[in-house]
Amino acid sequence: MTRQEAPSTLDPQARALLDRIAALNRPPIDTMPLDEIRALFEEMFTRLGGPPPAVGNVLEVTAPGPRGSIPVRVYTPEGAHEARPLFVYFHGGGWVCGSRDSYDSVCRLLTRGSGCVVASVDYRRAPEHPAPEPFEDCYAAFEWLAGHGAELGADASRLAIGGDSAGGGLAASVALKARDANGPKIAHQLLIYPAVSGGVTRSESYRLYSEGYLLTADRIAFYDRCHLPRRELADVPYVFAARAETLRGLPPASLIFAECDPIRDEGLDYADRLRADGVPVEVRIYPGMIHAFFSFIDIFDQGRAAVTHAGRTVGKALGAVVA
Repeated sequence: MTRQEAPSTLDPQARALLDRIAALNRPPIDTMPLDEIRALFEEMFTRLGGPPPAVGNVLEVTAPGPRGSIPVRVYTPEGAHEARPLFVYFHGGGWVCGSRDSYDSVCRLLTRGSGCVVASVDYRRAPEHPAPEPFEDCYAAFEWLAGHGAELGADASRLAIGGDSAGGGLAASVALKARDANGPKIAHQLLIYPAVSGGVTRSESYRLYSEGYLLTADRIAFYDRCHLPRRELADVPYVFAARAETLRGLPPASLIFAECDPIRDEGLDYADRLRADGVPVEVRIYPGMIHAFFSFIDIFDQGRAAVTHAGRTVGKALGAVVA
């Protein structure tokens, strides 16, 4: 489907969730303590992710980073008797929230769907670690994982990256630096409603969906202030992938969007730029869905379908054996 000029009809499952959230009548995000904001995010994403699907093995490791160790959770598929391709995933949460725990069910389902070893990276978060520190952690962990795949039961010569929201933007930036720095070769990038531009936009999707659709204007502004305490940080290389001069030479990309998402159009603009610069691109927009639907696989049928599709797409791109 394509961009529309009027608000779409919400999926009934999304409408029910938004009604439940509205009934809670929570205070504005910028009036809440940071630890409470993070705790609410963890509780919501863990609960709506549902029971963790079974995988073959889960291993906790640490990658060396520019400011200390970076926790990484590594998932191996069931029945993996040989090294499987490596898929490095960066969680969402506005650079402020989210963790490998709140994305556990999603990463397990990606492992099952892709047939790959999935590595979920717990990068440092703002405001304690503003831009470009989250990106620096992600790239450091990506390089380390690519160089230590054999120790993790992975074949890092078949390598993909991905992420959602802020994590999708981080994945896009990792792909850019890997290209520029002659880093590990990436075969595919999976970008789920990626935050690649930063800040409040004038896009049509922002106009239509920045109030009442979970990811609100106030929440975007709060995340932006935490991530970019100084506006000039937005211009630091790799903080926002859309600010790169050219996207030529990047790996093929699959992009997934929620129709009713204020940052949908910034991601679609990025997809258009990728195509214009000769990068193979596949785009899917899920009708009536809201931001974060990819994580809510226990309550959104389309969320589970999107994660399943994403896993199979990555597995096919890397030549994994998918059950």
